[in-house]
Amino acid sequence: MHKINPWSSYLIISLFFFACSGDENSDDSNDESSDTLIENINLPEQLGLDSGEVKMFTMPTPLQIATALRVMNVDYNENLLLENGNIAVASDIDLSLSLGMYLTDLGYTTVYNNTQKSLSYAKDIQYIMEELPIALYVNDGFKKRFNANLENQDSLCKIILDGYNEANQYISETENEGLGLLILTGAYIEGLYIASSSNVSNIWLDEHDNLFIQQKLFLDNFILLLEGYTSNSKIAVVVNKLTKLKVVFDEINVSFNDENEAYELSTPITPASRNKINLLITELRNEIVNNIQIKNS
Repeated sequence: MHKINPWSSYLIISLFFFACSGDENSDDSNDESSDTLIENINLPEQLGLDSGEVKMFTMPTPLQIATALRVMNVDYNENLLLENGNIAVASDIDLSLSLGMYLTDLGYTTVYNNTQKSLSYAKDIQYIMEELPIALYVNDGFKKRFNANLENQDSLCKIILDGYNEANQYISETENEGLGLLILTGAYIEGLYIASSSNVSNIWLDEHDNLFIQQKLFLDNFILLLEGYTSNSKIAVVVNKLTKLKVVFDEINVSFNDENEAYELSTPITPASRNKINLLITELRNEIVNNIQIKNS
């Protein structure tokens, strides 16, 4: 039995929501209806939580997929990654999604020790953070910290995770949880795209199946949390495509083994299901990329 335990203490982050009594600043002085803006909502209320109640959600980080694939001896494939240096000025929604995606690609190139490509992604990420703007909150500048630690992969991985968490912390503290969720969603989309597009040896198919189990569970969380923001048509499109993806994932029978305290498959994932997942996530990814990258003439 192959064991995968890559960055076990970093792979999952948890989001906590407190349903607190009191006035909510739900009135937006700007009544402009725009697909570029995200409405601030009371997520605890949206989730039906009682005052003082806490609900925890597990989410992927930018290193999860790359680390697992490296352990499975999957070859590095730069063709799967986003292009560098051609990010267009876009809405905060598109930029937030793209930030998660670029962080995932940075995690991939870092785990596979492609230093030059990692530097290019660090530059793109710094640019996106400045556009949002998040860069002022992330300590010492993301690109600067990354460049100073090129010889230490553990430090680079920590910087990626710190930047990811600091960006989400800033967004949470400024009551822009919707943007934070979109960063997480972008990381999920890019990670699932890479995982479903990579060639995995037959001896690692069980482990690859386990990776898909995790993505299935993450997907349920994303749909639940993003549904409150679907008054925005851009987010509604993303949720609609994720919901179509969920239909395919629901064909995969997963149960919880109390003895092992882990989720497991009743039957292996079929090639047809893998292909459907890849087609749907590729379609969604391409749509986001078209919104954030400068078109080549």
